[in-house]
Amino acid sequence: MKASHRPSRGARTDAARRAQLLAAFDQSGLSAADFARQHGLHYTTFCGWRHRRAKHSSPPAFVQVELAPPPVAEGLIIELEVGARLRVESSRQIALAAQLLQTLHASRPC
Repeated sequence: MKASHRPSRGARTDAARRAQLLAAFDQSGLSAADFARQHGLHYTTFCGWRHRRAKHSSPPAFVQVELAPPPVAEGLIIELEVGARLRVESSRQIALAAQLLQTLHASRPC
């Protein structure tokens, strides 16, 4: 007969040991099944510990973060016939640039 790799039913694990095992799991990078197997734990018992811990954990809090400013884009450079350049650097400037180009085009002599 083949020996079973299932953990044997034993004494209850105390709260301190459960906390220690859960902390080790968090750092392990292993799946819950692999971690339970390596530590001789019943998978469903281990999942129950994780579930109860998640249920009793404090809810996520808002954390202030600072985002780096977006990289400076080249933008759009429009070269006009008169030798001038118009640089559009944000989407908010597109309508203004279009209005300027229409005005310049309308004021050209025939």
